[in-house]
Amino acid sequence: MSSLLEIQIDHFLSWVEVEKRYSPETLRGYQIDLTQFCKFLSDYDVECLSKPNQINRGVIRGFLGYLSGELNQQPRSVARKLAALKSLFKYMHREGVVTLNIAAYVHTPKLPGVIPCYLSENQIGAVLDKLGESDSWMGRRDLAMVELFYSTGMRISELAGLKIGDLNIQKSTVTVLGKGSKQRVIPVGQYAWEAIENYQYAVKHKFGVRERDVALFLGKNGTPLGTNGIRLRVKKAIQAIAELKKMSPHVLRHTFATHLLNAGADLMALKDLLGHANLSTTQVYTHVQVDKMKKAFQMAHPRAAKK
Repeated sequence: MSSLLEIQIDHFLSWVEVEKRYSPETLRGYQIDLTQFCKFLSDYDVECLSKPNQINRGVIRGFLGYLSGELNQQPRSVARKLAALKSLFKYMHREGVVTLNIAAYVHTPKLPGVIPCYLSENQIGAVLDKLGESDSWMGRRDLAMVELFYSTGMRISELAGLKIGDLNIQKSTVTVLGKGSKQRVIPVGQYAWEAIENYQYAVKHKFGVRERDVALFLGKNGTPLGTNGIRLRVKKAIQAIAELKKMSPHVLRHTFATHLLNAGADLMALKDLLGHANLSTTQVYTHVQVDKMKKAFQMAHPRAAKK
């Protein structure tokens, strides 16, 4: 029989899925993190499972200490799990299950600055050139996906959710459904459009004419290509060219952002293109501008370095 806390977690997950319309990946992350918290409580203080009001800051701090100490998890993972707890307790407080949102009083651990992993212009060019060598319909699909990732900086969930009708050929834009079900329109470059048109031409010959409300990217059997399939194809494409610690589609998003800033793009415009809610999220990419300033300083200032 499920405890009161486990029942509330199920209600919370249903709420964020239906009302907040969070992505399946976000829901999975919440479920994993909150289930881990319940397992921790079963050893730490099992009574808290049936009486969530007994959970205090000491309990939550004990959970965070368990994650970083016994499990040796990185600060970013610990912070993510705390964010899940904050959201859960905010929901339970609003529903009257707990009298106080105690998680709101627990400070998020300080995170170290992390420079996003990205490809150089030569590397992304080599990835695209390699993909362009295949003339099969799936080869054209992979090229179209990577071109679109690099051209727009969209998230993997946004690309997986694309329908044919989301493309606007006349305006050279694509409409995506981002986090929190917020729509945004992103311009698409000429190379990406050409790759998409070549892919759609090949798909038409393979599966026939398709309606506007069907998935843009398909798997080998003609069914929509999911996030796992996209992730595997992108990893294989990057792996053939570069050795990086990370080879996920998010690397292409970082590459898009880094190259735009490197070419002088405005930070606020980049924020809107990426679909960030806060400018602070976008500012992680300013490492590019700092590097450029350092180089300019070293080259131009007469006393930057001893001759």
